Amino acid sequence: MSRVIGILLTVLFGYSTRAIATDAAWWVSPARLTVYSEPIRTAAIRGRIGSKEPFSVLEIVGGSGCAGQGWALVEGGAFACLETAAPSDTPPVHLPRLIAFAHPDPTEWDTYLQTMQYNRQPEGGVPALVPFIYAKRWRGWRAPTYASADAFSAGAAPLSRLGGLRKYHFIRTETTDRGPVLVRANGQVVPLDQVHIYPLSKFHGWDLTQEPIPDGMLPAWAISYEGTPVHTAPQSSAPIGRTLRYHTPLLVADAPVTTGGHWWVLPDGLGPGRPGYVNDQNDVRHWVPSPPPPGIGNDERWLDVDLGQQVMAIRRGPSIEFVTLVSTGAKGWSTPRGLFRIQDKTVFGDMRSRPDAEEPYHVEKVPWVTHFWPRYAIHGVFWHWGFGRRASHGCINMSVRDARYVFEHIQPSTYDGWMSAVSTDADLGTTLRIRHGVAPVRDRRPTP
Repeated sequence: MSRVIGILLTVLFGYSTRAIATDAAWWVSPARLTVYSEPIRTAAIRGRIGSKEPFSVLEIVGGSGCAGQGWALVEGGAFACLETAAPSDTPPVHLPRLIAFAHPDPTEWDTYLQTMQYNRQPEGGVPALVPFIYAKRWRGWRAPTYASADAFSAGAAPLSRLGGLRKYHFIRTETTDRGPVLVRANGQVVPLDQVHIYPLSKFHGWDLTQEPIPDGMLPAWAISYEGTPVHTAPQSSAPIGRTLRYHTPLLVADAPVTTGGHWWVLPDGLGPGRPGYVNDQNDVRHWVPSPPPPGIGNDERWLDVDLGQQVMAIRRGPSIEFVTLVSTGAKGWSTPRGLFRIQDKTVFGDMRSRPDAEEPYHVEKVPWVTHFWPRYAIHGVFWHWGFGRRASHGCINMSVRDARYVFEHIQPSTYDGWMSAVSTDADLGTTLRIRHGVAPVRDRRPTP
């Protein structure tokens, strides 16, 4: 195998290489490693491996510009310089590592605001949904910071307070004799009951590979915070037969029942044989069918976003595999329309406004970030749960469960130990269409 790889590298890349046998399957580096498409530092970047994160080495190969053990062939047919790395006994994991912590549920919002308390032991246990604990200083939560858990336990004075404009991340909790604290990456701590923990939506979209949509129907969701009314006739003045909870999944007939196009029927919405009617302007969102753009293969996986209904689908050719709600640009913050290609993916990263922004923001460790245009990305959101409504600064917001699902199902690929991946000719980014209804869009994908 080693000899074959050496010959292939020589033929493909035009320089002499030699393969060296190694018994070490896993390596680790104290520094973040760049992964290249060829064993040379001028080659296209394929991604990055996290610092102190084990990764798989398939072969050690020859190359240039790398001291020590030289170049390694890693997963995805890519190459990493082992100059700062060493063999490891720890197997790699697919990043990010998730933390089991009970954020408040959005249904607890009102109670949490009034009492500053929430249920930290929810029924069914504590799910691991995000890579960090997310919190901020806000209202009565003064968020004092202490040098360490020991300093807090000993009664030391706080160093300062968290800033009021930033959304913070914490890496774990610690128990002290004065109560639990949240721990920052630098070791500083904030008392758990003195910082506002972000309520975290557990919303997840519709996997059509597991639960297909019947013919003649469309997937839909209730999106009224106060409850979506189901009327006895397709008009707002008609009696309300029932009310649906926020984000209840629905099936509506695949054509509107009024000429305006905003009233839809739930065939058994008020009971067997009793249709109910819902409005898609303020109360429900639904999938809007549209054929693929030219050039999409029948077996090609791609993303399709409808701004009008705030819905995204993972599609394979003309079919739909997964569909869910998103939040795109709010009023004054547009999300660009067009055909794009995913440029890069990173498991988490900070997001900041421009220095001259009228509404400055700084969000730490946003999870599952997928860029498709400069400063525009699909990413998970922990600071709101308004999916199905416009709420972003132009990015495509998703629940953390949905963002993770989409991240793992599109290109370019990340592998165990990888923090990020970049679209290249060897691992081309997935096509993304952002449309409004069925109107055609401009092709903004980079030319080969």
